[in-house]
Amino acid sequence: MGWATSMAPRQVSAWEVIGMTHRYILAVDYEKCTGCHLCELACSIKHYGVVNPYLSRITIITKPEIQASTPIFCLQCNDALCARACPANAIYFDEKTGAWLIDYNKCIGCRECVYACPFGAISLTVKAEPIKCDLCGGDPECVKVCPHGAIFYGPEYEVIRKLKKGKSVGIVYGILEKGVEVPAGNRVKEAEEAVKTLYRIWEERKKLNI
Repeated sequence: MGWATSMAPRQVSAWEVIGMTHRYILAVDYEKCTGCHLCELACSIKHYGVVNPYLSRITIITKPEIQASTPIFCLQCNDALCARACPANAIYFDEKTGAWLIDYNKCIGCRECVYACPFGAISLTVKAEPIKCDLCGGDPECVKVCPHGAIFYGPEYEVIRKLKKGKSVGIVYGILEKGVEVPAGNRVKEAEEAVKTLYRIWEERKKLNI
């Protein structure tokens, strides 16, 4: 009986059946992003204590002609090409947060990780040090400051479900034009509100002790 019990099949969750894991991931609902750049400012303050988008580990690329903005950030790939390319084995996976991290004690500054990333998610500081999203140790600042809830962080299956649900609701209530990737007209108003928020933060920055 003891042998039979130990060999009993493990109960598998529905998420494991369809290939999803319980790891945490960061994701973006691109239809909600207004290109306000608040995530960039929060990231630079979190990691360097200064308001400087060039030191941010998330970058916003905006195309004004189609009123669309795209956040570029590390996708924490299952098979990270940056880690493969690193000749010093300086990039390692943190199982606690689900992030690929850089060990600067091992990093030799060769930039191979920058070239290897297919998404352009690794950038360089003025000291030529590679920087990438580290998920803020499991509590991403960008998620907290996004005024429109465009950035999600959580278990993979929950994030995927939230993104799918958000797009469906958006189409039903007219936030998105059905069958068209270009956002509906009300995105202009959202972008203007986000810019006003950005200006307020910019004025308040003088009060920060940084």
